[in-house]
Amino acid sequence: MLTRLVLGLVILLLAWPLQANRDPLHVELHLEPPHLDPTLTPASTVAEATYGNIFQGLTRINRDGEVEPLLARDWILSPDGLTYTFHLREGVHFHNGRLLTPEVVVFSLERLLDPAGGNSQRELYASIRKVEALAAQRVRIELHYPDSLLLFRLGLSAAVLVEPDSAETNTEQPVGTGPYRVTHWDAAKNRLNLYAFADYWGDKPAISEALITFTSNRVELEASLLEGQIDLYPNISPMDSVVRLTERGDYVINNGVTQGETLLVMNHAHPALADRRVRQAINHAIDKRELLNIYPRANPPLIGSHFSPLDAAYVDLVDYYPYDPGRARDLLLEAGYAQGLTLRFRVPPALYAQQASLYLADYLEAVGINIQLERVTWPQWLEEVFNEQRYDLTVIAHVEPLDLDIYAREDYYFNYVSEDFQQLWQAITREADPVQRQLLLGQAQELLAADAVHVFLHIKPQQSIRKKGLRGFWINAPVPAVMLEELYWE
Repeated sequence: MLTRLVLGLVILLLAWPLQANRDPLHVELHLEPPHLDPTLTPASTVAEATYGNIFQGLTRINRDGEVEPLLARDWILSPDGLTYTFHLREGVHFHNGRLLTPEVVVFSLERLLDPAGGNSQRELYASIRKVEALAAQRVRIELHYPDSLLLFRLGLSAAVLVEPDSAETNTEQPVGTGPYRVTHWDAAKNRLNLYAFADYWGDKPAISEALITFTSNRVELEASLLEGQIDLYPNISPMDSVVRLTERGDYVINNGVTQGETLLVMNHAHPALADRRVRQAINHAIDKRELLNIYPRANPPLIGSHFSPLDAAYVDLVDYYPYDPGRARDLLLEAGYAQGLTLRFRVPPALYAQQASLYLADYLEAVGINIQLERVTWPQWLEEVFNEQRYDLTVIAHVEPLDLDIYAREDYYFNYVSEDFQQLWQAITREADPVQRQLLLGQAQELLAADAVHVFLHIKPQQSIRKKGLRGFWINAPVPAVMLEELYWE
């Protein structure tokens, strides 16, 4: 008996330091965030860090891409499809102690809809006519027209609820209703410390403390991984050291996918790129299958339009423009650009974009297009490419799910204008029948492919690495998110 007791104590003493070393959980994200308010930036890295952890919305998107109740426990839709009545959860506190009330929801949604509010996804919520606070923890949303996608969109990071008194400082000191509160944010060193919120309305998370770092320097990033300093890195591809990481023995690599369509984006404001023949030539010039070589140990699905194969409405248009450099040169000749077309290709710092840009530049130069390749920082890309539209080409993954609406926005950074697509998108949002809506979504995919709006390359893979024993992570990423609340150590 004494021997067994001593042995048990030895085992406990040996196990204790191992468990203690797991606190805080260290999560690594690659792109440095411009700030920490997901309602004021399209940067996915902000959503990855804050969505579901710090901020929450009326609904949420789960790991299967489905809509679930969150701060709204349920809702009722009127027979005419023009009025939603949401019942809010009771006893929900923000991190500064304020209760979630119908008035707070009205403030958040009116802030979202305000053209001066700075929400880059405001157009997604154009169907909302009025938001009204009601008694008994209820909120009524009246619509201009039926919107079959509203519940889904209310679950995106752009629509998280914010506390009125702290809304202006959420960029540096975010205050939400989520399971974690911010204890420290060092913007200079890109380090975010989170701690479990004691007054959280839901179940207490198994992970009590987390450190999120953002390392854009690839050498530093790979060194940290190889030294075992990181517990979870949700997007390691494309990295040359993947094989070496698996040899450590304490890491596990998972291959999943996101909803992110990776595109060679063309600025339609450029005179040459306004010509569909030039855009078709660029499509024929790209060998999309060879491009997948940038992903070691991953094989993400190819796409032929701005749509994910994970969606039931997906149409396979992968070979709409087969790789054909000869056809590309013929189209450029036909359009009057056999010689002398020069395009400014501005590339963000994401690893997949950096490596893909080398292949893409080679493909285009092989058919006679001169490429001025420029590598920019993430803040530069957001400001100069996304906001100011100072580019001809760029490569980026659009990670928000079901975001075809961007092709109906005349002021979006693509500068693509199509009355046919705008009318089609209006029909999609108003269609309540899911079967008919799928047919319309298929037509939208085909229209974008026929118009050669961009080169639709592939779905961005979700190749993640985690320490053995860490459970609850999302292998696939239907939205940009690292849901700390669902993680636990085995």
